[in-house]
Amino acid sequence: MMPGLTWRQKIPISITLMAMLCGFFSILVTMESMNEKQLVTQGMMHRWAALLIMLAMILDGLDGNVARRLKGCTELGAELDTYVDMTAFGIAPAVLIYVVMLTGNQPQDFNRTIWRVAMTSAVVLSGVLRLARFKVIDPNRGQHGYTGLPITACAGWVAMLVFISQSEPFESFSLNHGPVAMLFLAGVISFIVLQVSQVPYPKPTKHPALFVPMILMVCVLFVPDQRIALPAAVIMVTLVFCYILFGPLYVRQMARRRAKAGAVGGQE
Repeated sequence: MMPGLTWRQKIPISITLMAMLCGFFSILVTMESMNEKQLVTQGMMHRWAALLIMLAMILDGLDGNVARRLKGCTELGAELDTYVDMTAFGIAPAVLIYVVMLTGNQPQDFNRTIWRVAMTSAVVLSGVLRLARFKVIDPNRGQHGYTGLPITACAGWVAMLVFISQSEPFESFSLNHGPVAMLFLAGVISFIVLQVSQVPYPKPTKHPALFVPMILMVCVLFVPDQRIALPAAVIMVTLVFCYILFGPLYVRQMARRRAKAGAVGGQE
């Protein structure tokens, strides 16, 4: 399947391919939900589509860590990672937004259709520009942080708010109208802008103290009892919000510390 690669290289690449499939399956589940007439069944399928995006996110963070631990980093893996990001964190969330905004009892007039198409198109185009710029200007591939909000933040916001809105007792919180929908779309629009901005952000998956709890919380999301899974989703939305607000401050603080340490070292 992958000739010329050692087992150390095949393991992280296999994880990357699994992340790709999770993103693809999320798209399939979302599309299949449009054939369902029962809102309860649609909601369940939307939750699964959101869970697959989150699983892809964990696998996407895991493959790089595994590759570095096994000393199995390859150019092939780095290239595959870009395609995973676009599929699982660009296209899959955009499709989920499109379908969720379509679901419900609200009339779907021409203006709503145009808005829905424009929103999801902006998500995809922002993601494409974000990933292309990342590939061109960052030879370290995010190991020292990102320029602009990483595409996974928007995907996590979309996935977790969809998951929450389709879980008890929040089924009445529609994402296609009302105040919750305004919060949802305001977050998406903010992410679209921040992804192509020059605002610096740290790489959270680089720190085990952040990445390991994230893995555990995603695992909790798969618990059938929504009373257990829902708090984990709320915590993850909160963490995304905190990352957006405080991530740039953390990067600047670390830069000041390095500059100060360098100045002290130079004086010695």
